[in-house]
Amino acid sequence: MANGALKLRYIRHPYLIWRTVFRPLEERDSNRHRLRLNEYKVCTVSLEEAMGLIFGSEASEIVALRKQLKVSRFLKYIESSLNQIGSYGGSMSEEYGLILYMAVRLLRPEVVVETGVANGISSSFILKALSENCSGRLYSVDLHYREGVAVPPGRKLGWVIPQELRDRWSLLLGESAKVLPRLLNDLGFVDIFLHDSRHLYKTMMKEYSIAWPHLREGGLLLSDDVIENDAFIDFADRVKMHPVVVGRMGAIRKTTVDVDNSKNQAF
Repeated sequence: MANGALKLRYIRHPYLIWRTVFRPLEERDSNRHRLRLNEYKVCTVSLEEAMGLIFGSEASEIVALRKQLKVSRFLKYIESSLNQIGSYGGSMSEEYGLILYMAVRLLRPEVVVETGVANGISSSFILKALSENCSGRLYSVDLHYREGVAVPPGRKLGWVIPQELRDRWSLLLGESAKVLPRLLNDLGFVDIFLHDSRHLYKTMMKEYSIAWPHLREGGLLLSDDVIENDAFIDFADRVKMHPVVVGRMGAIRKTTVDVDNSKNQAF
């Protein structure tokens, strides 16, 4: 991105300056919260085990959903898009997309909220599942001006999302700490919340804390890159739920059952 365009971006949205200046301090603080990383290994299960725990799904159902997605033109399109992304927006595995797709297909949510859009890979998997369900809407939150930072030069946020899936998508721009409270108050409730923005302890804890009161009973809290710090497992302790991890993705299903009385109330 040209220097002039970069300066204009910061002038229009001063919060971007604050984020750039203070990021090294926030990273240092986040690194102090890495004392429980080994505990994630205890919570880690396979994708099939996770779907069984949270939804009571049979292995055959998971295999069917996986096969349905693998033979679709959608997955071929995503693979082609990933080749164009390069290093922009971080890496994403097929398993990550499958987790999102299956969670949405099986829970059949009406309202999904995610933070962090970048190229729109995760958004595409969620929207594909909502389309297959013939129900639901995705609300995505990300920052202004991500070109050349989280998306390739010349591309816009969510550029990967297929046009035919966009009628179920709403994009809101700004810092999650400010946008999320307004959005969630307007929505009232959420069936699935996905954190996939800044994977720093403070940001993750903040987003979890904002979203949790709005998460419907039986709803799902999902978070990418949980193994980067202790935020997810600390939050699970706070709400007295058992977390489960598949790869780098963590999940907690909201329930009123006391964690000490049941071991199967979370993902």
